[in-house]
Amino acid sequence: MSELKGAIFSMAIFVAFIVPLFLQISVGSVHQHAFIKMSTEVTSLVKEEGGVTNKVNDVVNNLSDRGYTITFKDESGAIISGQQEFGSTIVIDFDYNYKNVRGEETLNTTNTVSVVRR
Repeated sequence: MSELKGAIFSMAIFVAFIVPLFLQISVGSVHQHAFIKMSTEVTSLVKEEGGVTNKVNDVVNNLSDRGYTITFKDESGAIISGQQEFGSTIVIDFDYNYKNVRGEETLNTTNTVSVVRR
C-alpha cells in the first residue's frame, strides 16, 4: 500500500511542478525564437527598401495583429516614415506581448539600420 501512495505522491509532484515548468520554458522559447527571427527579418527589409516604404508598412500592419508593436525613429528619436536619405540611420523599436503559462510576457529590443540604398 505504501508503494502505491509513494507512486501517487511522485506522480502528483511531477504533474504539479515539472510539467508546468517544461510548458513555460518551451512556450517562452518558441515565442523568443519567433521574436528574434521577426526582428531580424524586418530589419533586413528596412535595409533593403531604404526606409519605411509601403511594403514595410504592410508587414508592420500584419504583425501588429499578432501583438507586435514596431516603431521607426531617426537618431534624434523622431518618428519617421518613407524612404530615407543615403547614410541616414533608422532606429527600430520592437515590442511583443504574448500570453505565457503564468501570465502575460513582454519582449522588446532595438535594432539600428544604416541606409545604404539610394
